[in-house]
Amino acid sequence: MTIKAIACDMDGTLLTSDNKIAPKTFSKLLELQAKGIKLILASGRSYIRLLPDALKLHMDEHAGLLIDVNGTSIYNVETAKRDRIGLLERSFINELNDFFSLFTVELQYSQDDTIYTYLPDEIYTIKRNIRGEMRLPDDYPWMGGMHGWLCDTRDGYPNQHMVRTLAGTPSFCNKMSVVQDPSYMSFVRDTLKNHPIYDQYEYVFSDERKMEITNKNITKGNALDLIMEEQNFQQDEVVVFGDSENDISMFKNKKYSVAMGNALNYAKEQANYTTDSHNHEGIYNMLVRLENQGLFE
Repeated sequence: MTIKAIACDMDGTLLTSDNKIAPKTFSKLLELQAKGIKLILASGRSYIRLLPDALKLHMDEHAGLLIDVNGTSIYNVETAKRDRIGLLERSFINELNDFFSLFTVELQYSQDDTIYTYLPDEIYTIKRNIRGEMRLPDDYPWMGGMHGWLCDTRDGYPNQHMVRTLAGTPSFCNKMSVVQDPSYMSFVRDTLKNHPIYDQYEYVFSDERKMEITNKNITKGNALDLIMEEQNFQQDEVVVFGDSENDISMFKNKKYSVAMGNALNYAKEQANYTTDSHNHEGIYNMLVRLENQGLFE
């Protein structure tokens, strides 16, 4: 069988540390799409944040597909049609709020172009002090990210709201995120695993500071399987690249599951192959390796 599709995670996989696509990888993906290989970008980001890179890759010319917000929806770049798979609605948000309010954590609620950030008093004080020391403007986002307490994501979420009470959280969202320092997040995870709510939702760590939550069975892997069923792709006709816990569902049953050199150890354990890091043309190097085996003919 030959490979008919390439599925790539974004952060830490397709994108380098400076949020760019490495040049050899970029050229190879253009070349393979021109030969009829389907390109699928799968991310915890919303499709709005994925579109700029998708258009640079000419995915609109090749009917490329986006799996956004960890499998919440599938977006066709050519037709601009988006098929939603699942949302977190008010009753689910309330249940999750009740549980995570027991911890000193930041809670984020991501919609398509909007994000709400709930900050308990202790975290609000920490961030207020950091903002003062950095002399940040009033409109700078309050949300945290993978590298620290503050992260500017206005490129994908132009509408940013900071709320101080759980009553101010939205009535729906694509996903919730729980954010704190890595050591504290390990404590949260250990506690969560021993609570009944653990089996009611999907929980994945996109990095050591952030745990992302979606409805049960909403995963990148399940969204990819829907695409494969629709496109009539077999398990050995898709190569999947990833680096984090939220990519592992895409590795399941895939002959060509590939972890990046910079991937979490658990992701490497679940993949059949490992390539170089996202900063060292890992995707390109693996694609050439497969190409040399005649798998793109």
